[in-house]
Amino acid sequence: MTSTREVMAVWGAGDPSDWSVRRFGPTLAGALRRQVPAALHRAVELARGAREASELDTDHAFGPVRWKQQYEVLHEYLRELPDVTDVHPPGAQVRVTICRDNLLLPWRYAKRGDVDMRDVRPGRDLSRLIRDLLILFGPAPRHEEPTLPMMPPTPGESRDREPLREAVAQLAAEPQVILIGFACTSEAGLLRVSWGEAALVRDSELEWGPVEDLPLPGRAAR
Repeated sequence: MTSTREVMAVWGAGDPSDWSVRRFGPTLAGALRRQVPAALHRAVELARGAREASELDTDHAFGPVRWKQQYEVLHEYLRELPDVTDVHPPGAQVRVTICRDNLLLPWRYAKRGDVDMRDVRPGRDLSRLIRDLLILFGPAPRHEEPTLPMMPPTPGESRDREPLREAVAQLAAEPQVILIGFACTSEAGLLRVSWGEAALVRDSELEWGPVEDLPLPGRAAR
């Protein structure tokens, strides 16, 4: 019997999955499959250029530039597509692209292309902005431990997310969250891109729904 992950690998090399077609329609889903990896490739290349220009042996220049550009370049590449807008969340340093009421959240999850994002335990690269948007608009977890009586709320639970909710609600009627996971390094560039649905569990784990691999763009000569 063919596994779900084997099926998704086939989708990564060919047509949009049924899941992405339901989200965006066949034409827009096909365009996003091309443009999203192209945007992330460009963002990573800009960060690689910053690292080279810094003449440092570390990724101190690569990481911050890549994080900023993964949001900015994504919107630059998608803004001419139908039903695309963006929101600048209160207090955030980046703007989030919205496509047909879907919040598109890029997340660098690994440094190896053979790592599936469903196998990664979220760390610092799953930013507070992404966590907040998953709490507000992501799917509900299928299994979640009940809160013990008389336990004080955690800092994450007590955060005021109402300004963020209001900012998104003005632009998206029924907002949903799509995580766009990608693997890259400053040496090898972009290695893998996937997207899918996930619920945030206990502020530290992701419970995955549909996931689809996206085709990598052709590597340009450097």
